[in-house]
Amino acid sequence: MFQNIFSSLIDGILLVSRDLTIQKSNPAVEEMFRRSKDLFEGRPVTELFPIQPDIQNKIERVLDSGISYRDLECEGFQKSTATPFPVSLTLSPYLDQSGHIQGAILQVKDMSLLKELQDYSRTLDNLSQMESLTLGMAHEIRNPLGGIRASAQLLRQELENPEQTEYLDVVISEVDRINRLIERMMNFTRPRELNIQEINIHKVLKDITLLEQEAVTQRNIRLEQVYDPSLPLIQADEDQLKQVFFNLIKNAIEASSDRGKIQLITRVSTGYSIKASPTANPGQSIVVEIVDSGMGIGESDMKNLFTPLFTTKSKGSGLGLPISLKIVENHGGKIKITSEAGLGTTAQVFLPVQQR
Repeated sequence: MFQNIFSSLIDGILLVSRDLTIQKSNPAVEEMFRRSKDLFEGRPVTELFPIQPDIQNKIERVLDSGISYRDLECEGFQKSTATPFPVSLTLSPYLDQSGHIQGAILQVKDMSLLKELQDYSRTLDNLSQMESLTLGMAHEIRNPLGGIRASAQLLRQELENPEQTEYLDVVISEVDRINRLIERMMNFTRPRELNIQEINIHKVLKDITLLEQEAVTQRNIRLEQVYDPSLPLIQADEDQLKQVFFNLIKNAIEASSDRGKIQLITRVSTGYSIKASPTANPGQSIVVEIVDSGMGIGESDMKNLFTPLFTTKSKGSGLGLPISLKIVENHGGKIKITSEAGLGTTAQVFLPVQQR
């Protein structure tokens, strides 16, 4: 019975001997670290946490004094993907029948999904705060802008010197540009009604790739389309989804180097169950992946990707990704972007098959 319980736990359990080698593990550890127990049992526990030297010190304290540690934040290491992932550790002594310390027990919780949900929640909170701020600023800015433009037009009519009228043309043009930016910001805050229809996501992607074909050809970028032909139709607003994928594919093209590669991948999602409302049951969803071979995104920029007006482009508005996120959210879906500097970027768009 105890062996069955040990094997059934969804958290990882490691039994570590006094010489800091792993003596026993449950299947959850194998799944979490993406490696067979034959590759780490009998090996130093530090191989699972190679970039966390403090963990060894704490395990030694557990073995020496019998103290316990709860909810230690650290990073595990998946050797197959060469990537760290966040975990929470609970350390406690393993005692024999006489009460002597024989080893240490490590309970390992994978915090990847929780951390992702926390980051996503902060992003949505930032968007909500930005919406309120944008509406207030837009009304305050547009009124004086209207006065500036009207005054410049009247003054232009009175002047005869071409050089002076040229300066006023610049003023009017810049006022119009600011007005267009404000209009885009207000569109970002206004809820747009969805025109829900049954659509084929592959048709949407085909339309966007046709629009971007010239840019792809000019830079000799290889565009690979790996589509699942059995993908079901989804209920969505086709025009709004085109805006989402136009932004994401355009970003991928701009991020890719000449003769680079972009992959468009579609499949049924198995990793996420999307709930369109608090009372709805999770339903089937599809995922569209846009993978580029560019230089990737730095850690500091990743934190601000969905922050309105944040951009690393000289001519960018900083509204493309926030607007895309809002559209996908309105569909009951989700956007996930992963990247590492120098290794490219993957944008995933999860969309429910049925609207609820």
